[in-house]
Amino acid sequence: MRSIKFVFYGLLFFVFNTQAEDVTVNGSTDTVVASPDTVAVNDALFSIWTSEAELGFVQTTGNTETESLNLKLAVDNKRKNWEHSLKLASVRSSDSLGTTAERYLILIKSQYILNKSSYLFDRLQYENDRFSGYDYQASEVLGYGRHLVTNETFKLNAEVGVGVRQNALENGATQSEAIVIIASDFEWKISPSATLSEDLTIDIGDDRTISKSITALTTKINSSLSSKITYTVRSASEVPVGTKKTDTELAATLVYTF
Repeated sequence: MRSIKFVFYGLLFFVFNTQAEDVTVNGSTDTVVASPDTVAVNDALFSIWTSEAELGFVQTTGNTETESLNLKLAVDNKRKNWEHSLKLASVRSSDSLGTTAERYLILIKSQYILNKSSYLFDRLQYENDRFSGYDYQASEVLGYGRHLVTNETFKLNAEVGVGVRQNALENGATQSEAIVIIASDFEWKISPSATLSEDLTIDIGDDRTISKSITALTTKINSSLSSKITYTVRSASEVPVGTKKTDTELAATLVYTF
């Protein structure tokens, strides 16, 4: 029940904080969603949406029968001094003996822009991994971020924050602990059609330290369609009995931007 409330309030926060701003036009007040051209004229009044969907599917038959399905959805909203993002991810793999992997992730993040190089952020995350030994894991974090490098070909950001993490065991017990997070991400535009990115997050808790690294190579096919190869490494210092400390995942997906 706690996890359901966590997801509900997080989504509610995202919806209410991504509404376009009210502006006065010819004496009346209307909600305006501005285009990038409008933003260039008056960057104080805008609401820009970008969305991205990923799909990856692999099936083998014959001597070995396996299926793997990756689904991801990312929605971003920028307006004035705020930037909000919502990410949903699902991974499911199976073979002739049954399901071998099943994971669901919800990540909601908001940033308040302080200046061109720094921002404050809050992050809500919920993850349900059937084979992790936990019923679910959730965290709430507040922190500070900084754009270390920003140019046409390379971007590098760093973040630090504090928060709380809940680890719900499969027997119904819930463990809560304070955490400190350290994160960084970079994006390198290798060519007009290829981009290499890395996203690293380390959650340091009293009982467990969890790290996650996502390395991706994205190649643009046309203006709205791209291919992506992603290598993900998840590691935890302490895990329930019967589970491994490190998981890796190699995925190839198609990305549609709209």
